[in-house]
Amino acid sequence: MELFNPRPGSFKGLPLGEDGLAGISDDKQLLCFALSLWNGNDPILKERLFGLSNSEGNHGEDVKEYYFYLDSTPTHSYMKYLYKYPQKAYPYDDIVGTNRRRSRYEPEYELLDTGIFNDNRYFDVFVEYAKESPEDILVRISVYNRGAETASLHLLPTLWFRNTWHNREGEDIRY
Repeated sequence: MELFNPRPGSFKGLPLGEDGLAGISDDKQLLCFALSLWNGNDPILKERLFGLSNSEGNHGEDVKEYYFYLDSTPTHSYMKYLYKYPQKAYPYDDIVGTNRRRSRYEPEYELLDTGIFNDNRYFDVFVEYAKESPEDILVRISVYNRGAETASLHLLPTLWFRNTWHNREGEDIRY
């Protein structure tokens, strides 16, 4: 789970396409696509899901986000994904600290428990992928503000080639 921890991960690139929000890649994981979001309040771009490592969670490793795979054909020629992104700064320290203090006999402290979704102050970010052929993929991104007030969201669709050239011959790539 440390690989997906946003604290060190926010300072280096994503190693694989599936690491990013709604991430996909080609069949060799060389060409990758994912979303980056920023609500204007977080200290970092939201590029990946946040989770607790085994030592941080009172019930072990756990992703503390709300995301849903809504639809997919068996061949993945169509896929639909939903991510719920808060409009306030994400409570990283609150979630980590509260879960560390709880025993395994207490319930987990979830994102909903922080109050960050009160008054529906979040965005629904839908991502749909449709393949016409293995090399022709269409992407539709739809964002809905579920709160009563106007809020800004910076949306950065990101396409990149995975770094496969930085390691020495015979050495595994480590991140």
